[in-house]
Amino acid sequence: MPTAHLAIDLGASSGRAIIGVLDGNPKQLRLEELHRFEHLPCPTPFGPVWDLTGIWLHLLAGLKQAAGWCSANQLELSSVGVDAWGVDWCLVGSSGELLTLPHCYRDPQNEAACQSVLKKIGGREKLYQRNGIQLMAINSLFQVAARFEREPRLFDAAHRMLFVPDLLHYWLSGVLTTERTIASTSAMLDLESGDWDRELLATLNLPAHLFGPLIEPGAIIGTLRCELAQAAGITNPVKIIAPGAHDTAAAVAAVPAIDLGQSWAFLSSGTWSLLGAELSHPIATAESCAAPFTNERGINGSIRFLKNIAGLWLLQELRRELVQHGSMISFAEMTDQARAALPFRTLINPNDARFAAPGAMIKKISDFAEQTDQPVPATTGQLVRCCLDSLALCYRDTINRLESILGHPIDVLHIVGGGTQNELLNELTVTAIQRPVIAGPVEATAVGNLLIQSLGCGELSSVTELRNVVANSFSVHRHEFHFAEETAQEIARVLARYESLIPE
Repeated sequence: MPTAHLAIDLGASSGRAIIGVLDGNPKQLRLEELHRFEHLPCPTPFGPVWDLTGIWLHLLAGLKQAAGWCSANQLELSSVGVDAWGVDWCLVGSSGELLTLPHCYRDPQNEAACQSVLKKIGGREKLYQRNGIQLMAINSLFQVAARFEREPRLFDAAHRMLFVPDLLHYWLSGVLTTERTIASTSAMLDLESGDWDRELLATLNLPAHLFGPLIEPGAIIGTLRCELAQAAGITNPVKIIAPGAHDTAAAVAAVPAIDLGQSWAFLSSGTWSLLGAELSHPIATAESCAAPFTNERGINGSIRFLKNIAGLWLLQELRRELVQHGSMISFAEMTDQARAALPFRTLINPNDARFAAPGAMIKKISDFAEQTDQPVPATTGQLVRCCLDSLALCYRDTINRLESILGHPIDVLHIVGGGTQNELLNELTVTAIQRPVIAGPVEATAVGNLLIQSLGCGELSSVTELRNVVANSFSVHRHEFHFAEETAQEIARVLARYESLIPE
């Protein structure tokens, strides 16, 4: 019998409920999107927080629609799993009550806590040797330290710290768990063991009891609570299974890298761009720290050795500002205007801290151009082209650094996620990195979520089989690279310009 699974896939600006049906010989995964919604951080006097109750209501709506869809198609819903963005967390009390809403990782208060923690533990390099995580003020370690300093009594009342998908799994099942891939975004796990760094937590006086045992992707957490099943019209037991609860872990699991003769890198392209390689062991050298690369946990004990890059957040913020000023422009129209603009006219460092905070993106780009003696973008097309050119060059710079650290060349780049739909960015990436690009699947995060649930149910036997299912189920677009000396020279020139914008 075909099996149906439900993925709740939460990005940092939207969410989806997607049904996956696994059947056929060879096995294929069919997708049906049932519910899609937008969600944004809520501004408060104490910083931006996530609207968890709103997200929960959308999750329940998706669950009810999944039950109806399965009934109409004579299928049984086998399991549900939630993936979400990383680093953000909340506290629950001993009764299970939520004690505080999770702050959004873009909260500016985290920067001061970051500097305070680094001072206590001896600096960036010392911390990287412990956790192998790219230093970013958004890391949970700094968020927790900031909240602990402001509200220590809140932690006295807390029983467990949970990341966003862990909390939703708890509300679905009634079972408290912490999944390893989402925990690995926190900068609080030991590099080698992949477990909580209890010594680090003690150094910062953080209560040890808040950090519970870690479970692996594919672990069965429990079953859907009776009252939720009844409200949704579900009569059979439904497993709650931890996918790669970090959305990037789920997306990387769904990379259709089935050619074992090729060395590949991945780019999970969305609000963030996560570019790196899947490794069997972590790397925490001086070179990887300087790059910087992060060592996050993946499926089947793997390491997602990657760099966090600003991504399509730049375009999202541009569009939000343009809409506020009365221009109802679409992303497709923005890209069309960028295609007509002069290439490499103006470049930015996408990872400059000023671009991470919401608001005033046009002014930030203009200020960066003025400060680096470049032409200030004057049109929407020039602004968008600036962002896309800069992202493509950042990808090239990151792959160069990745090859240097790994000691071998990267043959092909797999791009997965919503960003694969930006054809101009794909074309610019091929030109910049000077190697083939395989784009797809678009819904990689949901696909990874669903197939890891299938692994947990025993319907798939290995990650290799999982990736074969992806390759069998979804078409991808291969962008070939055709070498031309003139193009290579031009890329070398603009790459040198780009690198001059990156601080040592």
